Amino acid sequence: MGENDSSILYKRRPTTLSANISPTMANTTTSNWIVPTENPIILDLTSTYGSLLVGSWLACAMWGVSSLQVFIYYMSSGNVDPRFLRILIGALWVFDTTNGILILKGQWNVLIHQYGRIEGLEEAPPEIMHHIWVETIVIVIVQLYFIRRIYIFSKQTFRSKMQKYITVAFIVIMIMLSSWQLVVVIVYLINVYGKPLKVVSTPLIVGFNISYMSVSVAVDVAVSLSMIFLLTRTGMPTIPKTKRVVYRLIAVIVLSGALTAVTATVALVLVKFYPNALYYTIVEYSLCSLYFSTLLANLNARAYIQSPDGMLTISAFSAARRSRDDDTLALGSLTQPRNGVSGISETTVGGIEVERDIKTDNPEVFPPLKECVHV
Repeated sequence: MGENDSSILYKRRPTTLSANISPTMANTTTSNWIVPTENPIILDLTSTYGSLLVGSWLACAMWGVSSLQVFIYYMSSGNVDPRFLRILIGALWVFDTTNGILILKGQWNVLIHQYGRIEGLEEAPPEIMHHIWVETIVIVIVQLYFIRRIYIFSKQTFRSKMQKYITVAFIVIMIMLSSWQLVVVIVYLINVYGKPLKVVSTPLIVGFNISYMSVSVAVDVAVSLSMIFLLTRTGMPTIPKTKRVVYRLIAVIVLSGALTAVTATVALVLVKFYPNALYYTIVEYSLCSLYFSTLLANLNARAYIQSPDGMLTISAFSAARRSRDDDTLALGSLTQPRNGVSGISETTVGGIEVERDIKTDNPEVFPPLKECVHV
């Protein structure tokens, strides 16, 4: 081969790239046209997939928090709580994990698998649609659990028939409001599933979103206020130990209820003021794990509420005895002892101070506390 032939060989433009690239890219071909150095189509996806991406990060973080609380729960109460409650926690964790997978999978095609495909940006990912009903199931179950707790506490607090009738009516309304979220989701999916993403911004669908989140906020606030009312309706207790228990219980109720209510409120505001964007998903994606964590926090806090010093390690959670028949820290009338209920007694035996709970005829009113010994 002469010098001129070599010069021609190096100046020739290849018609394909398959001979010059690795086997993994052998299917990539070009023509004689000059390949542009920059994509001529630049899109700003901040209001859509940017919001979905940030929301998925926060959802993954909250899933980690809820999973840690599941571990703590089974370490502390795995052999104490009723079997139904233990199965419920496991089932909710499966739903929570499924929700996280659906959120991530819903962005995979557009951002990774088919990156750059413009038509994909106009489609509503089916995984995101499935995420909605999975999340709603978790939220409704958690809310119904707390509504059930209100019913248990009210039975031990209210004695007159009128009070009981009012309580039953209130609980029925709460159940209807919580169940309304399932109705909204069903109608929402019928109108959105398999349709372009722009349908989400129509006034009808935005109205469904606002209704859904408004009900979530209303139920959370009503549950928290009802629990606090049941705790304080007869005034604060006079026994220092019992007063400490009530204060801690109020703190747990307020913090857990406020966290879900505030998060849902932020999502509601974003839907209201940015109906044509998906900014609300930044916080909405975390609601499933957040509600689940709220339930777990209330269950795991039972040992803390009853502990003498408020300082517990993970191993200490399992040391607190609770009644097997009671899956919540039942209140009863902590502020007005009746029939031997409520309070903690102190005795000194041989120079050792011993704290034990006062015996009660009804273990559901106030579960047995662990006997604490201070030398």
